[in-house]
Amino acid sequence: MSRLDESRFVQFLEAVYALEHTDEDWLTHSLRALSHICGSEHSYMGFFYDASNVEHFKAWNRCRFGTPPAELGGIWDMFTDMANADFVRSTFRCRLLGSARDVIEYTQPLLAERQRKGYGDFFCLNALDPSGLGCLLTFGCRDREFSPRGRDAALLKRAATHLSAAYRCRRRLTSAGDEPIPRSARHERVVADAEAILDTDGRFVHAEGRAQSQVARERIRNAAVAIDSARTAHRRQRGVQVLDQWHPLTSARWTLLDSFEEGGRRYIVARENQAELSGFGTLTDRERQILVHAALGLTNKEIAYTLGVSDTTVRVLLSRAAKRLGVRGRKGLLAHSALRELCAGAKSHG
Repeated sequence: MSRLDESRFVQFLEAVYALEHTDEDWLTHSLRALSHICGSEHSYMGFFYDASNVEHFKAWNRCRFGTPPAELGGIWDMFTDMANADFVRSTFRCRLLGSARDVIEYTQPLLAERQRKGYGDFFCLNALDPSGLGCLLTFGCRDREFSPRGRDAALLKRAATHLSAAYRCRRRLTSAGDEPIPRSARHERVVADAEAILDTDGRFVHAEGRAQSQVARERIRNAAVAIDSARTAHRRQRGVQVLDQWHPLTSARWTLLDSFEEGGRRYIVARENQAELSGFGTLTDRERQILVHAALGLTNKEIAYTLGVSDTTVRVLLSRAAKRLGVRGRKGLLAHSALRELCAGAKSHG
């Protein structure tokens, strides 16, 4: 397996957060950017899905990047045929990324067919979300197994958390029945309901709700500066440093987006983009965000990165949430009846 091109991670983040594109263009740009990281020799495909009901999995907007091998034309049908409840629960509902060989009990017939035609494994980045609505970016390769380890796996997992946040934000900007956002109208749509807007000098031109406090403003400003720094020509070559600086959420609440007025004037927009979790009214917003990501199977360190908070904050908020709910520790929290469906897959995979 070839090493990842770490210098291309900024390009991937810019692609997934470019929310003005049509569905097809957004998927195509995201797949192209992923190909620059993982290798142009692979065959790339992306699609949207609804796994909210694991018994009735749906997939649509299938899009490819590059020329798909003609001899693999029937693989998609095999994939959709095997999407039973157990498979959906063990993949779409609990994994940020993985190889088909990670769930070979389900994928063995598909892998055997690929091998018979001279191909190997396929690998997926999943926009994991508690709603069950997401998108999958996947690529097939010639190698028998594509299973990145260590540093490469950690980098791809971080990329997948950005895909999750970007797709959730995208869904909120455009519902399924909406027309694509015209580029000329993008600024109006992105800034609508924004809790904070900054100019390129870091000055707030708007703040409301949770973004009004001095602490919130400082956190948003620092995050915006870090993202801009990561995108400079000097730093964008350093994939690890970029992903360290650029988080999917800031302070467990906001996703930061670019917006351009007519004439090209740029603003940074902070939009509330929390994952939804019902049934826990006694918890604070941040405690709910920590809990829902723990239920999805993320470690404390992964939760901290995804939400833009410290590891210590994650531990403290998990402890507070457990105390409020009258249970002991993470294990007690994840055993809560309201989390059983979310935890079903994550438990079985550690």
